[in-house]
Amino acid sequence: MTKEELNLITDKVFNTLLTQKYSSEELIKRINELTEENGELNPNQFAMFLFYENLEFTKDYLNDILSEIICK
Repeated sequence: MTKEELNLITDKVFNTLLTQKYSSEELIKRINELTEENGELNPNQFAMFLFYENLEFTKDYLNDILSEIICK
């Protein structure tokens, strides 16, 4: 596999994840679920949300890239 082929795979996976599972609409919907009844967002909950979303995105990203490489 060449570096260019790997770049194409990583770009494809990144763009697919951003437009599907991690789109702005999806993230806003999940953030709204964290909002308390008074309409405020707990800063600690929001920080944890961002931390775990980042971990999940990284896991999905690596999994999809490795799947593309292995299946090629």
